[in-house]
Order: sequence, then C-alpha cells, then structure tokens
Amino acid sequence: MQTATKTCLLFISAIGLAGCDGPAEPFAFATTFDDFDSYGALAAFPDALLDANGNPIATDDIGQPDNFAAAEAAAPTGKTSYTGAILTETISTGSDDPSRLLVGQLQLDVAFSTDTITGYAGNFIYEDNEALDGTLIGNGGFVRVSEQDPDDADVFSPHFTDMTLTGALSGPNGEAYNANIALTGYFLADGAVADSPVDSIAGIADVDFGSTGPEFDLGVFAVTD
Repeated sequence: MQTATKTCLLFISAIGLAGCDGPAEPFAFATTFDDFDSYGALAAFPDALLDANGNPIATDDIGQPDNFAAAEAAAPTGKTSYTGAILTETISTGSDDPSRLLVGQLQLDVAFSTDTITGYAGNFIYEDNEALDGTLIGNGGFVRVSEQDPDDADVFSPHFTDMTLTGALSGPNGEAYNANIALTGYFLADGAVADSPVDSIAGIADVDFGSTGPEFDLGVFAVTD
C-alpha cells in the first residue's frame, strides 16, 4: 500500500480551516481556498501523524474509550467538527499524461452521542490550479476501541472503514465525474494524557472518479478540531 508520494508539499493542517460551524443547507466550508498554493503552507501535520502506509506513527496517540468519553463531554452539543484536507495523486499513463497532485477540503462532523460521522469534501484543486466543482457527502459509524495486531505491535485496527463520500464533480472543460472517496481512519489524542479528548482524525483516502476520470494512488487525509 502506498499513499500520495508528494505529501511533503501540501498543507493538511486545519490552521486555515479551524472553527468551522456545523453543516448548513446547502453545505459550505467556513473557509475556502482559491488555488493550490493556498493549501501548501504547511506539511508537518500529515507527515507527523501518518507513516508511508497511512498508519499512525505515534501508536500511543490512537484513541481509546477514555479519549472518546472526554471528547463527548467537551462537545456542548454532542458534536465536534474536524476540518482539514484530502490529498492524492493521479497515476501517470505516459509522458503526455504526467501525474498531478490533487487536494481538497474535508470536514468530518462527529456525533459522539451516536458514534456516527457526517463528512463533506470539496473545493478540489490540482497542482496546476485546475479546479473541480461539486461536493461529496457521506455518513458512517465508528468504534471506540482500536485493537493491536497480535502479530505486529506497531499495527492497530482503524476506528472506521465504512466512511464513503459520494457525489458529482465537474471540471472546467466539461469533465463530469461520479466520484467517491472511501476513508479509513483513526481518531487521535494526546497519548501522554490518558483521558485527553480526541483532537484529530487521520488515515487513508481511496479516491475514485469513476470510468470517466483518472486513476489515483491511495491518498491520505487529516483533520483537526
């Protein structure tokens, strides 16, 4: 398994996205970016959280029941919005079709009272500043325990594997994609404090633009509150 190979160029931190309100009708991100470079201010956040396979580097930070309970207690409405980004890279098909980085905004609204997630992804922009219109939406659930692999002490089970965002995307030249992004993720907290609340979510993003779109390497995502 490989993730996007140029993640060191991109900003997944939610510094520019923090403080998003809950979803409205129609949904809109509280902060948006107009070009690729706007996303590229920092790269430390994803690289600090995930290894090359999209697994948490600091396994002590992987959320456990006490961390979820603390997050639930800290959420005045039982819900917390985590914001950040998805990034991936197209697979080159030849010299006339080089690979391109793609970044998009991501918001995951977590309802700790029901252990469910509502997700939104949009404002996708390629590294040459080609932008895509449309928003992907999806729902999923999660478990509060991440179990250690008995055969590998550095591998833990993800908190969710069924979070899929779907929707229609369109490009500037009439391109139309029936897109879906499957997220496999970990809730993370401060491993040095046993009952610290969950403060970020990160993992793998499997991007699929359907039969009319390019193929992608496995991507990554990271969001924070």
